[in-house]
Amino acid sequence: MHMDIMMQNVEKMRIEDPVRFNRLVQEGMAIELGIIQPAGRLEKSKEKLIKEFFPNDKKYAAVAQSVLDGKRKETEKLVKELIDAGKDPVDLVTNALMPGITVQCEMYDAGLSFVPEILMSNDAMQGGIKLCQDKIGNVPSKATVASFVAEGDLHDIGKNICAAILRANGFTVIDIGRDVPKDKVLQVVKENGVKMVCGSTLMSTTKPGLVDTALLLELEKTGVSVACGGAAVSKAFVDTFRNAMYTKSPLETVHTVDKIIGGETWEDIRKN
Repeated sequence: MHMDIMMQNVEKMRIEDPVRFNRLVQEGMAIELGIIQPAGRLEKSKEKLIKEFFPNDKKYAAVAQSVLDGKRKETEKLVKELIDAGKDPVDLVTNALMPGITVQCEMYDAGLSFVPEILMSNDAMQGGIKLCQDKIGNVPSKATVASFVAEGDLHDIGKNICAAILRANGFTVIDIGRDVPKDKVLQVVKENGVKMVCGSTLMSTTKPGLVDTALLLELEKTGVSVACGGAAVSKAFVDTFRNAMYTKSPLETVHTVDKIIGGETWEDIRKN
């Protein structure tokens, strides 16, 4: 009887949250083969993650908490108060809004939250980011970056978060969309003076789209490399092909494009 209930719950997860289901299957296989150990995940908790990622400033921490709780109106209220008090909008995005979504994503990875919570946190963060962008106004762009999700993958939450953080840090972002073929990325790069491409995927089956895109951009001598990220992507994977760099987080993506416009190549960045 208990086994029947468990299987019903597993089947429900497979239908309602296929990404989480596939991740659990993959990790279960890795644990069984002895490649990874499950203990690390069990050690994570909401409180530990908050302590690790939240800012020390109480007002900033309140913003992060409102994002984590998915309370858009509260986030907007707190962000507006801080902007009115003279706080730097870019600093607010980086050190007040971003920690909230970071903890939510870490909780998701640890099995402590689910897709609806991420969507609510993302919506709350977007509300705060819009206020910050409105305050910043039409500032000169540092560079143009293109963002896409690999062909065959329809999951774009990570892409959207990364694009928002890039915009908040002064970059013009061309959002190519999800399920994007490599030829479309090439077209956007050639027509818009793009300095770097951000590619992501949440599924292992669509990772080849990142490889094909990076190699096509190199073959066509665009001089543009691809920063790769997403749940299915690792540094070990990205290091297997040329013209690409692994970025673990949106902030790391910001640092990477700063290096690119500063004159570093994808090969330089891999070495560091």
